[in-house]
Amino acid sequence: MFSRQSTHTKSAQQPLLAEPKLDTPPPPIPANAPADIDIAVETTPHSVIGQDLKILGGGLRLISEGNLTVDGIVEGDVLGANVVIGQHGHVTGLVHGETVSIQGHVSGTVRAVDVTLKSGASVEAEVHHNTLSLELGANFEGRSRRYTERGELVPDLVRAAQEASTDNGSNEPAGPTPLTS
Repeated sequence: MFSRQSTHTKSAQQPLLAEPKLDTPPPPIPANAPADIDIAVETTPHSVIGQDLKILGGGLRLISEGNLTVDGIVEGDVLGANVVIGQHGHVTGLVHGETVSIQGHVSGTVRAVDVTLKSGASVEAEVHHNTLSLELGANFEGRSRRYTERGELVPDLVRAAQEASTDNGSNEPAGPTPLTS
């Protein structure tokens, strides 16, 4: 009835061509030769307050001259160039940066040129901003105040750090005083 016959015929195996031999070997690469690798180095420092960290204290002020991500609990002021309150982050106090993005919980005051409340955010605060974005699923209760001048909202982080070092001996809380340039 049916028979199995191969229609494919085996072709004669072709010999492999050998690579041509080099008369001289390539020169060795010196051990101290610089590598031609382009490594992108992040110039802006990035600080992280992890989920397992709780920072509690009256008059406490965390200041980062670079980017700052908070995924832990902070009772005090948080200042940075760009501040991110992560999904697990809880801040009670002032959150101040050029940009502030919130996905966790904030209670107090928020000051930034650009404020973004991401889905899942819970913000009970007075928000001072130039632009305010709320994603679907963000919860905002409080006041919103729009500024037209950027300079009124950009934090002066150097001044904030200097003031924090001079207030070291005082027992009075600093309060949510905005530090703008």
